[in-house]
Parts: sequence; C-alpha cells; structure tokens
Amino acid sequence: MRSKLSVIAALAVAFAALSGPSAAATAPGAGSGGGHQPDAEVGPLGVCLFYGHICGNVYNRDDRYNLLITDNWGKYRDRSTWHVLKPGQNGHDVGVKDVDGYWVGPGCKVKRSLGLRTVGPGWHKVRDGQKIQIVDIRC
Repeated sequence: MRSKLSVIAALAVAFAALSGPSAAATAPGAGSGGGHQPDAEVGPLGVCLFYGHICGNVYNRDDRYNLLITDNWGKYRDRSTWHVLKPGQNGHDVGVKDVDGYWVGPGCKVKRSLGLRTVGPGWHKVRDGQKIQIVDIRC
C-alpha cells in the first residue's frame, strides 16, 4: 500500500507534467554584460508539497546584504516573481512558501553553509526540499 506522501508526490509530478514551460522577461544583469545562464535547466512549472514541508527555502544569514529570490523558476526572469530577503530573513518571512531560486549579482559571490560551497553570479535553482542558508555575500 502506498503512503500518503508517495501518492501526493505522484500527483505533484503528474500536475507538473501537465503544466507547460513559461515565457520569461528580463533577468537582473541581462543586457549589461550579465546575461548569466541559470545553473539548472528551466523545466515545467514544478509543484512542491506544503504538507510535509518538501518545498524549497532560502535563508539570508549574511549580516550586510539583501538577497533576491524567485518564487517561480519557470519565470525567474519575470520581476513579478522576485522577493527581497533582508539579512536574517527567509522566504517564509516575505510570504514565499516555495523558494525556487536566488540571484547573485555581477561581481559577487555567495557562500552557502552546507559544505561551504561558493557560487558566483547568476540565478541558482533551489530544488524542492532544499533549505539553503546563505552565510556570506561578497561583492
């Protein structure tokens, strides 16, 4: 017998398959030499599971800089999907239940707490279930 979570996950996958890819507008830095490619492919609009907390989230643990996030990876270049995380905030603090990506500006690097991975400029995908903590932003 399938668990509730596996049934919900199967429904989410089926819904995502029915949703088509979305058009995109201009991303930060585009046209100014920034035109960065995301670090993952843009696919159909995904669906996370709010029940069971399988959605993605980003925490801005830097003590100086704001961090830009998107709530829709399929439209990450559309400004209407962007939200600003001030130092100490996470996606839930600004009304985002599922963070799908974050932006690192030109000339900047951010350090993530898990494995102390550093990433450079561009959009970076946040997958469902990921809880990313940005601990240092350098520009």
